[in-house]
Amino acid sequence: MAEQKFFGAAQELRTKLSASLDLAKNPLEIILETAQLVGEMSGEESYRETVREQILSVYGLALGDKFILDDELAAVKARLEKIAAAYDNPEFTEEEHIRIGYALESHKAEIARLERLKADGK
Repeated sequence: MAEQKFFGAAQELRTKLSASLDLAKNPLEIILETAQLVGEMSGEESYRETVREQILSVYGLALGDKFILDDELAAVKARLEKIAAAYDNPEFTEEEHIRIGYALESHKAEIARLERLKADGK
């Protein structure tokens, strides 16, 4: 029974990998999609995020790859939106607003840094 389950999972992985190649997707995107599937198959849901962080460190921050920098920039901008909404919430105390304000500034600085890295990498 386990062999059939493995065959089905392997077949799905092969099919999705072939489709990604046929669509000429960015190799880093293919790796992330594959990591997602491997994580699902192995029960390690966080595997994609682990691989993404490794790719970001080497290909994004060190080598300036546009695909992974765009992905990280989108993630930071999404977090900034949530933090900004929290900052506007009057239910938070003054001290909490100060901490949230630090997070806002930190995220704005990170967005600026990522945009500089993208511009440098062109």
